[in-house]
Amino acid sequence: MRGVRALATRIHLTLDSSPGFILTMGRMIEGLRIGELAERAGVSRDTVRFYERKGLLPRPRRIAAQYRVYDEETAARLHFIRGQEIGLTLEDIRELLRLHELQECRRVAERLRVRIDAIDAKIALLRDFRRQLAESHDRCEKAHSESCPVVLDLAAPVRKKGS
Repeated sequence: MRGVRALATRIHLTLDSSPGFILTMGRMIEGLRIGELAERAGVSRDTVRFYERKGLLPRPRRIAAQYRVYDEETAARLHFIRGQEIGLTLEDIRELLRLHELQECRRVAERLRVRIDAIDAKIALLRDFRRQLAESHDRCEKAHSESCPVVLDLAAPVRKKGS
């Protein structure tokens, strides 16, 4: 074919696995390795292992090379566990996961109500503490001497009531 250039098609093949697949013993295994799971959830590998030890994540299956392989359900569970960052304790999370598996929504709601009440109490304490700090700050800014009245108050001996 004169005047027509043949177009060469170049295909780049790689042995790099795509996310969610692991190449082992010549075959692809679906799943996530610990680093992929950790990165997806925004935690460290040690955090994933910690949650496994605490029983919050199921033991992963292992491939012949002894790599941990996690499924999508574990990834979703890890995302839920990260709810600890918003004030849930590990025990709260363990109980909520257990109740979820038992499909006991009313008990989940009760557990969450207890946490809401605890958070409301903590907020009230923090507001009071903030008010005290603001008052101390104002006193410091209005002080006309080198001695800070707040520090002097803290350094003064505690008087017993009725003295």
